[in-house]
Amino acid sequence: MAAEITSDLKKSGQVKLDATGHGVLQFYPDHANQRWEVDSVVVSTNQAATATTVPVASLALNTVSAATMSPGNAQGSTWNGNQETFSGMIKVGECDFLAVLFSPPAGNAGTALSGVIASAVLSGTKYTRRG
Repeated sequence: MAAEITSDLKKSGQVKLDATGHGVLQFYPDHANQRWEVDSVVVSTNQAATATTVPVASLALNTVSAATMSPGNAQGSTWNGNQETFSGMIKVGECDFLAVLFSPPAGNAGTALSGVIASAVLSGTKYTRRG
């Protein structure tokens, strides 16, 4: 039986939101012998705390579009994506990826979000099989 070595998981990324206020960050295990248990995702933007239009951040497994995301892949959304923290266990398998989708709030065209820098930081545990 293969043994698993555990270590801390810490991944981060930034994306510049496009003209429609959308952007996606994708996070993949380092190789096919690794899986993750993500217990925290912190999202933020470079907007002022007083910004009136801020993006919504959604977490998804194996999808990069909210329009095509199945309920089984949805992992939750924020009320706004400016300084929010997701907490709870998200299991990311060896062949999976975790995406953070930034989009304009409902009823907003998103043009006010064009050029905003959105960030995400994942924390948790990674498990690497050694055999």
